[in-house]
Amino acid sequence: MELSSESFTRHRRFRFPVWLGIIILLVGISLYNRRDMFRDASNMLQSDPTPTPNVIGWLAEARVYESQGRIREALELYAQVSAVEQSSPDELVIQSHYYLLLDDVPQALTTAQAAVDRDPEHVPSLNALARALDWAGEYEKSVDIAVEALTLEPDNSDTLAILGEVYADVGNWIRSEFYLEQALEANPLNVMAWRNQALLYERQGFYRDALDALDQGLSVDPSAWYLEIQKGRLHEALGEWDEALAAYERAVDLNPNTSMTWDALGFGHFKVGNDLDALRTLKEAVKIDPANGVAQAHLGTIYYRLRNYEQAVVELNTAMELLGDQTRIEYLYQLGLAYIYKEPSECDKALPWLQKALTLDPDSGPALEGLAACPI
Repeated sequence: MELSSESFTRHRRFRFPVWLGIIILLVGISLYNRRDMFRDASNMLQSDPTPTPNVIGWLAEARVYESQGRIREALELYAQVSAVEQSSPDELVIQSHYYLLLDDVPQALTTAQAAVDRDPEHVPSLNALARALDWAGEYEKSVDIAVEALTLEPDNSDTLAILGEVYADVGNWIRSEFYLEQALEANPLNVMAWRNQALLYERQGFYRDALDALDQGLSVDPSAWYLEIQKGRLHEALGEWDEALAAYERAVDLNPNTSMTWDALGFGHFKVGNDLDALRTLKEAVKIDPANGVAQAHLGTIYYRLRNYEQAVVELNTAMELLGDQTRIEYLYQLGLAYIYKEPSECDKALPWLQKALTLDPDSGPALEGLAACPI
């Protein structure tokens, strides 16, 4: 029997159901009518056209400035970050630390208090506030804040070191040593604790021991230029001027990008009578940071001693504006006398500065000398 060549299974013709076509048509009409709603939803999913601040980039750049010793530039970036990250106290703590290095105690206090306001139980913030209060002479408040921090973290080496610093400042040597021993036991690599140990020895008149403590701190952090400045001042107290200048030179080598190292070296030269070296170095200090009022005052002082009274008036006037209430009496009467000695003499401009000097010390010889030369 011959097999059929046709396939056993026949192919069925596909028929499109009418009911399915009706459903597709209705869905299409519905989607068309809702086209505005879908367009709005799409716009909502798009990214905000306002650029997001580059916080990570700012922090990275700030740390580069830190590594270069460029304190003011780093401060500006940390301020930008803290303005954006308004729940974080960390950048405010860093700012407070740097303001203390710059000897700007009011700003150190402001930023430390702002950090505590953001997180009242953040121990680094409490430490920053306690230390700023100590530098401001608010010793009782400083101890209260530090003790509060210690209740949160009893073994915090920074807190213990700050308490040691406060008690050294008020002359309670036993309490200071008690806390500093604990600080260094908790963390032998705490540079601030070694710095404060040196401060205690200095307050007691043990300058050699203080120098040894600073060397310990430098062995932990060889880049700590501010410890070299402290060593220089100790050598000055010992009358070791060559060693003092060498310490200031090392500070400049460690950080040539801050005016504080140049100012320390320049004023060191001034004290030993190296007037031209002092002038050159202090000019560099002011060039690096025109906002450093102390460096401006020192530059004015060297011009005064060189009898360049016209330039002394310029520099000392700038220093007065920058220093405000922190102006020392010698800068006041030097400015007054510079107005008198320069050509032409300007007694009317000299008198206010001489009178301010006399409010600080009614027996100031230079100020009285100036008044005698310019009678009211």
